[in-house]
Amino acid sequence: MPGTAPPPAAAALQTARVSSSDLPTRGFSDALEAVMGRDVMGFDLRTPGGDSLDTFRFDGRYSILGSGAAYSHLAHTPLHYQRTPALMSDGLDELTLTASHSPHGGAVIGVGNTETAVPSGAVLLVSKTRAHEVVIPWDATTYTLQIPRAALAPLLPTLEEAPLHILTPGAPGADSAGLALAYAALVSEQGTLAGAPLAGAVRHLHELIASAIGAHHAAGQTPPDDPAHNVPRLALIQRSIHARLDQPGLSLDTIARLHHTTPRQIQRLFASQDTCFSGYLAEARMQHARTLLASPAHRHRRVLDIALDCGFADLPAFGRAFRRHFGLTPGDARQAP
Repeated sequence: MPGTAPPPAAAALQTARVSSSDLPTRGFSDALEAVMGRDVMGFDLRTPGGDSLDTFRFDGRYSILGSGAAYSHLAHTPLHYQRTPALMSDGLDELTLTASHSPHGGAVIGVGNTETAVPSGAVLLVSKTRAHEVVIPWDATTYTLQIPRAALAPLLPTLEEAPLHILTPGAPGADSAGLALAYAALVSEQGTLAGAPLAGAVRHLHELIASAIGAHHAAGQTPPDDPAHNVPRLALIQRSIHARLDQPGLSLDTIARLHHTTPRQIQRLFASQDTCFSGYLAEARMQHARTLLASPAHRHRRVLDIALDCGFADLPAFGRAFRRHFGLTPGDARQAP
């Protein structure tokens, strides 16, 4: 489902939960269509069967990622949204990347008299300056990233006025587009991100989308070590590591398989930050351990339990590693003010 147009300026990340469960059981259809649909998103909303939007159910979150991007993640019932010629006077020219996932199938985009299937998991890239409609005929989870055209134009001198591309898995540009959506999701979870770090993250998103469109134009895959990919891909890899710190056997090969890349490519990404996979993993384990030991919420837990949570098989090994790293014992760290 398309996200909202970002405002002219936003100094900090802003995220809100959006859910039909917060609305009245009946009677919200007109407000949903007028406010959320036309005024905020720039689309006419309806159900595929033409029923009242009172039957439409959704739950997710919407994030403004500074002034240069907006991201939404929504689980929803069947939906039909349309960018009509009558709506074009609103002047919106954002490019949207949308991927819908459903076990039942994908979506259909209609432009004029032509309808084209969008497979589940494919990324649809389309401009709001193009009249179009999209039907998602079943329950789905939809991820949308929206970027102002002006942010991409300097990166893509050949950018069309109203681009429309369907990037299926394996197609030129699909890797960059998928990475952009995944990185946008990661950025949207960083609640305190603001200022220069947020601007840098949004710049990486712009570069990824430019890479996706450029690769599609060139009809060839963007090289896997494209610099536009490096920071977002490394951030996603680091998130995977932090989510698995309790696994003693967490390995470079495991992370490479999770991210559909090679161990050597992951090592190159870490080398660009003057570290390596094993060094980053060890540091992450130690910092996580110290955080848990110092937390009042974990004061009741045994040191052994914390060691296991950080991927150590036994207490002696944890104690030795902790002393080498911090110069004090786990017990000392727990008692420190």
